[in-house]
Amino acid sequence: MKSNLIQYITAIVCGILLLFSACQKSEFMPDPVGEEIPAANYPPLTEGLPENASLFKAMWQKAEMDAVLGTEQAQAKLTFWIPANTAMESAGYTAAKIQQLSKDSLQNILRYHVLNGAISSEQLSLFGGELTFFTLLKHPKFLDGEPRDGSLVRTVPYFYRQQLNMDQGDLIIDGKKIKIEQELELAQGHAFVIEQVLKAPQQQMFDFLVKDGRFSLYLKAMELSNTEYTNDFMMNMYTGFGLPVRFMLDWNYFFEGTFHYSSERPRQVIHCTLFAPTDAAFNRLGIYSEADLRALNGRIETPMIYDQGQLTPVDSLLKYQYIGGADMNLGFNEDYTMVTVDVQTTRNFNKSAIFSQMLDDAKLKQFPGIQHRFFHSGSRIQVGHLESKEPPADIIEENINTIQGPVHVVDRISVPNDFSMWHLKK
Repeated sequence: MKSNLIQYITAIVCGILLLFSACQKSEFMPDPVGEEIPAANYPPLTEGLPENASLFKAMWQKAEMDAVLGTEQAQAKLTFWIPANTAMESAGYTAAKIQQLSKDSLQNILRYHVLNGAISSEQLSLFGGELTFFTLLKHPKFLDGEPRDGSLVRTVPYFYRQQLNMDQGDLIIDGKKIKIEQELELAQGHAFVIEQVLKAPQQQMFDFLVKDGRFSLYLKAMELSNTEYTNDFMMNMYTGFGLPVRFMLDWNYFFEGTFHYSSERPRQVIHCTLFAPTDAAFNRLGIYSEADLRALNGRIETPMIYDQGQLTPVDSLLKYQYIGGADMNLGFNEDYTMVTVDVQTTRNFNKSAIFSQMLDDAKLKQFPGIQHRFFHSGSRIQVGHLESKEPPADIIEENINTIQGPVHVVDRISVPNDFSMWHLKK
């Protein structure tokens, strides 16, 4: 009996071995034909740089950027902007200067020249629109909101971004044409040797308006509107009024008398595009001074409570001067002893930082809710609005980059059709 069992088990094992031997790969796969094609073997960054990028190489090595990438981006494919020697020297980064700078300061410069994804000029051309990439440079204190379904779900560190585009063979970064000297394939991704050192925006929109000097009436108009909204909030604890521009310019703005932010829902940068009206734009409407703005705001009695969407007269005059949006909500802690106003980006305006290469009606179809319209004549760009009969404004200066997004300076205000300047509307 035992002998028969052993023979039976032996037969099963032999059958299995025969089955495996019958399924050899050689019976199903033909022999390879021709020569084997070797896999692409691209050089690492510092070995692949041309001679006219020696200053960038020296900066990269002193900053120990290979170690940074090995820690933070070990498996990632990246895009590198490599300023040529002439660009580095024009920006003041000579060999001697590079040796004088600290490793941290050099890393801040170089981080802004590395994007979190690999892209070539050919791929950009095929895409046919703008692509936004994050750089490796992080702001030391600002936060970005991460919205989902129109609500803020969390805040994350603010990483500087860049918008890329190819227009008739020209590389465009944040609305500005950049000359490409050479493109390189590298082990870590793709590189462009360019004729410019890129600079990260250093100021907020509000800071720019204050320092520039051409926008005193615009600043005063926002100040007057904010005073009325503050009084309304403090008296009524109700946020049904429309959102003043100021909240999208200054991420740290808060109502006097309330807490700066809650630990659960801290403030975040609101990304937007501003068409900043100069003092001359106000003069076109007969507004020359703070007294004129106060007269405009005082043309009607201040309501006891601002209704949903209701604006001050001055703020309703200016509501078409920006592209972007935000929601405002009251925030409380568990025992209701702390009250704050939470400012959140809305779902429809997550990508509302729009540089000049995108100021085109056809290209802006991807941005829901935008009612601005653009007109081109050569290099001249004008901006109007569907709800304004006012002639379109000339953009007299464009692509002033800030933490929140671009500022385009305009010479005219797009007055809403239902706006009445000095008298009570019927």
